[in-house]
Amino acid sequence: MAEAVRRPARWTPVGVALIVLLGLALRLDLARDVNRTQPDTPARLTADEPGYDNLARGLLDGYGLTWPGRVPLYPAWVAALHSLTRYSYAKAIYVQSFVGALVVWLTFVLGRDRFGPGAGLLAAFGAAVHIALIRQSVRLLSEILFTPAVLAVAISFSRALDAPTMTRFAWVGVWIGVANLIRPTLVGFPLFAALTILYVWRVRVREVPSGVAWRHAAVLVAASVLVVSPWIVRNYVRYGAIYPLATSNAILWQGSPEYFHLIRHRGYTYLDVWNKVIYGPEGQGHDAGSIEGDRYWTRRALRSIAAEPLVYARFSAEKAVTYWIGDPNADWGDTFVFNFRALRRFGYSRWETLQYMLVRAFPILAFACLIALGRQRQRVIGLVSILAYCTLLHALTHAEARLSEPLHPLLLVITAGAIMRWWNPALVDPSRSRR
Repeated sequence: MAEAVRRPARWTPVGVALIVLLGLALRLDLARDVNRTQPDTPARLTADEPGYDNLARGLLDGYGLTWPGRVPLYPAWVAALHSLTRYSYAKAIYVQSFVGALVVWLTFVLGRDRFGPGAGLLAAFGAAVHIALIRQSVRLLSEILFTPAVLAVAISFSRALDAPTMTRFAWVGVWIGVANLIRPTLVGFPLFAALTILYVWRVRVREVPSGVAWRHAAVLVAASVLVVSPWIVRNYVRYGAIYPLATSNAILWQGSPEYFHLIRHRGYTYLDVWNKVIYGPEGQGHDAGSIEGDRYWTRRALRSIAAEPLVYARFSAEKAVTYWIGDPNADWGDTFVFNFRALRRFGYSRWETLQYMLVRAFPILAFACLIALGRQRQRVIGLVSILAYCTLLHALTHAEARLSEPLHPLLLVITAGAIMRWWNPALVDPSRSRR
């Protein structure tokens, strides 16, 4: 049995290399297909891509970041791509494909740390062939950097919980800060992480003294604040306002009862909300991307929530699920979840649609695997804290499947751990090999 535990490690370097190369090949192949059908100009950009592109061009032209609705690192990345490729969008997505391959390797590292090399290889393979993770490489959207940043947070946080030191928790805070400067999703996570540290202390009361646990929590929070504080100071100097990293683009209002009634009872589609309300006449001229507009939409959301708290509670419970499997309006074409025809209407081929159907259903399997891990769940407490925080955040605000996709590598690790535990418990719990 001990030999069975060691055997996967013998082939691990070769296996990792092959899987990372597979992930890179699939991303480069998709980039080639996109470049065959799209012009090498800004005309190929859609959704939020033109906004990032314009911010990057502003940086290169010396204007700085001119919109408070974005944090700096991804626009700076796009600016670097433009400098490197001389504004070639075709070449830029080839470069991003290598970042996508990095996600595959980091998924292996996280899986190996939590459940051994076998689980790491299995999780990495899942990341290599995951269609949503593959497609991150060919879009000028922040997911391509945010996903590896989330993995860096998960790896460092899990290692710090395993062997707590001040330095380890400081690095966790640094990675949280970096992630927030790519996309401010984890803006409240330092406090959530601090609570996780204190919870783990209660479980391991004989291992970590109370005062040490509090200091670990404090250093994590302090390090994360330190990383983002220059950006907060810059925003105050430029706009004369203090706000959490970037304006929210009416994200709280999009989770309010008023939004719920528009979508469910008044016949508005997802695009109608954006075109007729948020950036239309019903928004009364309040730009959701501006500081004043952001405050207006937040006040409007709070009034709606206060007026119908039970509707808000019900809607939030729904969003805790649709965050993972897709919003009926935003992700399923204003129909219902797992509507094959709706995805086909978005322009996906039958094969792509099947893959997306599997991706949207995958979180259901992953959370079942989390339950199946039993006492091994303690190994992924850091991952679970990230998943729980993000689910709560989007349940209270706005939930779309694309917002949860950067967390899928964490789900792949949990699923791989459960599979390896079922196949051979000794591979994830070496103590069993001595029984």
